[in-house]
Amino acid sequence: MASLLIVDDEKAIRKQLMWQLTDMFSVYEAENVDQAKQICSKTSIDIILIDLHLPPDLSSPRSGKDMLSYIRIQHPGIIPIIMTGLADPALSLNVIDMGAWDVFTKPINPDELTIVMKRALRLRDLSNELESFKTTRMASTSDSIIGQSEEINQLRDMISQVAPTDASVLITGESGTGKELVAEAIHRQSLRSKKPFIAVNCAALSDSLIEDELFGHESGAYTGSKGPRKGKFELADNGTIFLDEVAELSPAAQAKLLRVLQEGTLERLGSERSIKVDVRVIAATHQNLPDRVAKGHFREDLYYRLSVIPIEVPRLADRGGDIELLSQHFLTHFQKRLNRDALRFHDDAIRLMRAYAWPGNVRELKNMVERISILAKSKVIESQDLPKELRGGEAMPAKSHPPKNSVLLQEGISYETAVNEYRKALLIQALDAHKSKSKAAQALGINRSYLYELLEKLDISFT
Repeated sequence: MASLLIVDDEKAIRKQLMWQLTDMFSVYEAENVDQAKQICSKTSIDIILIDLHLPPDLSSPRSGKDMLSYIRIQHPGIIPIIMTGLADPALSLNVIDMGAWDVFTKPINPDELTIVMKRALRLRDLSNELESFKTTRMASTSDSIIGQSEEINQLRDMISQVAPTDASVLITGESGTGKELVAEAIHRQSLRSKKPFIAVNCAALSDSLIEDELFGHESGAYTGSKGPRKGKFELADNGTIFLDEVAELSPAAQAKLLRVLQEGTLERLGSERSIKVDVRVIAATHQNLPDRVAKGHFREDLYYRLSVIPIEVPRLADRGGDIELLSQHFLTHFQKRLNRDALRFHDDAIRLMRAYAWPGNVRELKNMVERISILAKSKVIESQDLPKELRGGEAMPAKSHPPKNSVLLQEGISYETAVNEYRKALLIQALDAHKSKSKAAQALGINRSYLYELLEKLDISFT
């Protein structure tokens, strides 16, 4: 049910409107500007009815106009409708120019008011759907880097300049900023776009496996090896290879990578035969490579080969204007996968999200939005629905209870781990209760395909 705030100094008018509209709205009331601002800051309001002539000066529309300006600036998601006891066309045009949706002269016909408010809510919902569509469309185009900030526009310009070349690129930035998305964007806009894009996480492979993974092996290269087997460089021939966390490469792997960059050849493990490859190398790291070079942990010649074109991906905290866009994009994504009604963030929640430091960057934001999408009790995500770290450390409200033995409140547990533990416990409970994947998905209100994906992701076995 939509929420309505009536701001009028006359109690009789407030009570009459509340009585007439309470069946269609959750109705709140305020007799002055201060009360109204307090309600707007603590409650999710959809529509506000503002009397132009409010205390302290009932002979002037100044207080009503001030309230209208406050709503338009601080709570742009609220629909403001003006009430006045004076039939003044010039004044009506003035407040509409200030952002009022409509103006009603007292006494107000409740049927006309209801029609106007329903139409306003419908048009607002359509506008939100259009914005969600634009965001989703933006993500489905060749440019999946979502954002309109100056920092992201500069990043896009750099990608456009670099992509048509074959120069090696070194992408730096904090964990979770989207370095692989940048690498994919470079590949998609390059002349190699129809050839393979192979991504390798160097940090996920041990020193004994990384050379085999990158360069392949011949039969009998080591005990138990079967072959021959192509490595990632051969699989990426004529395309692009993305080496994520390249700083983790062993000295031996660094030497072989340097040879590929210098000569365009490689040798499989257990072979002395050189294989020619034509591969563009894009590397990424969140570490300070010049510092690792200075300490002797990374080859200086390899560093210069990799960093022909250096690109730094900005932190999410430095892209304040993109947080709302990214949040709504992820919200739309997860509500579809969870088969939920359209969700949106309240203005107060957005303000808290913009003020947060986001140490986990876009990855942390995405995880947070997924959790909210699962736990949301209403269509509007309010500030109290956000994790406590975004709200300055205040205690979480008792709106939802984590499963028994949850790690959500343990000290030292990362946000991502806590979210995954919550989901895992929730899924196990549903599966134990319903003894069927289909019934469990139905009970949780999610698509069955998404349930299967979560079971695999969280390593949950159920037969």
